Amino acid sequence: MSIDLHLHSENSDGTESPESIIERAIEIQLEAISITDHEYLTKVPSNHDIEIIKGVEVSVSWEKLDKSNPYAGIHLLLYFVEEKSPIDSFLENIRALKNTRNMEIIENLQNEGLEINQSELDSFKTKVPGRPHIASILKDKGHVSSINEAFVKYLGNGKIGDSRSHQPDIKKVIDLSKESRCLVFLAHPHTLMSNDKYSKKQNWVNESFYGLIEELTGFGINGLETTYSSYSKNISSQISEISNKLNLLECGGSDYHGDIKPNINLGFGYENTPIKVPYKFLNDMKEKHGQL
Repeated sequence: MSIDLHLHSENSDGTESPESIIERAIEIQLEAISITDHEYLTKVPSNHDIEIIKGVEVSVSWEKLDKSNPYAGIHLLLYFVEEKSPIDSFLENIRALKNTRNMEIIENLQNEGLEINQSELDSFKTKVPGRPHIASILKDKGHVSSINEAFVKYLGNGKIGDSRSHQPDIKKVIDLSKESRCLVFLAHPHTLMSNDKYSKKQNWVNESFYGLIEELTGFGINGLETTYSSYSKNISSQISEISNKLNLLECGGSDYHGDIKPNINLGFGYENTPIKVPYKFLNDMKEKHGQL
């Protein structure tokens, strides 16, 4: 039995409804899940067949990282988020800024001669349109052969379609999360070390990475996503050691998006590197949350 605390529905950049995700999670006998849509608290009813943790994923800005590595990125997973809490109210502001950011990206792409317009983005059902939807448009119009290629060529951090004007300062998000009695985790830690190919460096769990995690611990994060779809057992073990050394919690998930990331399976991850996130992670999280 296992859990999956990193899932995306059609409310952000996934392709399945929250109800469908819950139904499939029950079918594969997951004990607990969290639908962590981008900058949007997806509201789902409780279900006696599975435990559901309210969560959100937020892209944030860290000035030090922005200056030292333009290809890096930092996302936070927030758990036990309640409606109308300070952080939930703030998410609405981020979504408004993200819409403006999307127009900036489209304009940048148009300046490169790529045929794309705002009305195409508006056609998506999502509550939070973003780069994956723009990538999907580029793919459908033949500008790229895949969504991944769209990020590598145009939309990844440091590329021509990169605009982060919507991203709030990391400390503000952490402070509002604390005020809202949420737990804050660093999502997919490898993005701290991304390079110009929009990929992970070899041996990226190094002294520089550890130094960044130490600083984030000082900011007040509660834990790290140590189990992730693209991580080998060795990588997960190394990140877990860092978590233990810095007295941080652990979480994990598939980062499931449905058809947008067809090689990632709900509750399982990549077929060639299956994950199993233990319920113990959630037990530790609930214990910590109860102390807030």
